[in-house]
Amino acid sequence: MALGLAIGYFAGLYSITREYHFSPFLIVGTGLISLCTLIIYGLDKRAARREHQRTPENTLHLLALFGGWPGALVARPLFRHKTRKQPFVGLFWGTTVVSLLMLGSLLFSSPLAPARDWLDEKALQWPLVIQQHLNTVKR
Repeated sequence: MALGLAIGYFAGLYSITREYHFSPFLIVGTGLISLCTLIIYGLDKRAARREHQRTPENTLHLLALFGGWPGALVARPLFRHKTRKQPFVGLFWGTTVVSLLMLGSLLFSSPLAPARDWLDEKALQWPLVIQQHLNTVKR
């Protein structure tokens, strides 16, 4: 179920943002932070089993808040880690909701339209930056 929700999130994110030039950057960035979050959950579970130093819960929550919640959502049942401990579970869902609200604000809020335009403008410049870099390397 968790994997299905994560895949559904990324499919929905693509569907909603495909008209923006910054869409690939947003999707890849969110995917990378989700993957990092999943790995950190796995390392934390391993540290817990071995009674080694743990990843602070605040770090796990910050990763979820800044877009890593799909990775955390998959990691929790995968590693059987942080699935029942309160208040962690409640805070996890709270950070997930806030993360979605922040993303929704960026994508749909009228006052943030200039930010979307700026991101689109920067995304359009990437092919030029890459071409300039390749030309420099060839010399």
